[in-house]
Amino acid sequence: MNKYFQLIRQIIELLVSGNINGLFKVFKSSMKKTQTGIDSMLLPYIVNGKLNVPLTKRAKLLRQIDKSVKAEAKIMGNKEIEITTKILNETVFESYYRTGFLLEAGLEKAIKLNPLKENDIKAIVNTPIKEEMFSSRIWKNKEKLVKQVRFSVQQAMMQGTDPRKLSREVQRIFNVTAYESKRLINNEVARVSRQAQDQVYEQSGRVKEVMFDATLDKKTSKYCRDHDGVKYKFGEHPRIPEDTHVQCRSDIIPIIDDWKPRVKKENVKNEDEIKPIVDYSNYDEWMKNKNFK
Repeated sequence: MNKYFQLIRQIIELLVSGNINGLFKVFKSSMKKTQTGIDSMLLPYIVNGKLNVPLTKRAKLLRQIDKSVKAEAKIMGNKEIEITTKILNETVFESYYRTGFLLEAGLEKAIKLNPLKENDIKAIVNTPIKEEMFSSRIWKNKEKLVKQVRFSVQQAMMQGTDPRKLSREVQRIFNVTAYESKRLINNEVARVSRQAQDQVYEQSGRVKEVMFDATLDKKTSKYCRDHDGVKYKFGEHPRIPEDTHVQCRSDIIPIIDDWKPRVKKENVKNEDEIKPIVDYSNYDEWMKNKNFK
């Protein structure tokens, strides 16, 4: 069953990459505006290619730059929350229904699966990790960006730095923030995806045992390598990523002895009082047949 769950992971990865590029465009725009703003404010104080800002001017300049960076950080933070929420909502939807489709495609009878409601999706998306919401971590990262830019500008003023070097440092800070945002999104995607799948396992009534399935390569953590292939009673398995680590790529695979991809009889009889044979090799047809869309 592992290879079929890999397909779900690939679909989710495409979903993330298709949305996250829009976020990075906003980050790049804010970085350019910040660099341009700092350059224009410091331009009158460049002497022989070095900054020479009088001590009496530094505090005011720092306040002006700080205000500008905070404005860009706010734009970035709002956009990140918007895109992250969209990604997580779509991840819950895809993980939930595709997992249900996958389970049912290999069983003789249809499983019990309730349609996802908006409140169900919100409940999963808004579950905190270590008592902290993803939105709080987003704003903490933006506050850190503002502080780091402020510190770099202050140091450049004190040391008489080449403004080009300062510009490169600002770019580095923004790049680190972009990486942290990507890591946060990947972590939250892993969480909501596994929570959605766990709900399907529980509702189906067919999953009593699961197996920890690690992605084995040079990046695999010791925890995941050690737990790869370990079987657990459903409900007692490690939570990903809460019990594993940040950006965990492992999965929890259901173990069902009689699971095998096939066509099956639907549980609900049609107008002729016959349980129809339904070919569930097509996900879209399955969704339509179940009235899930």
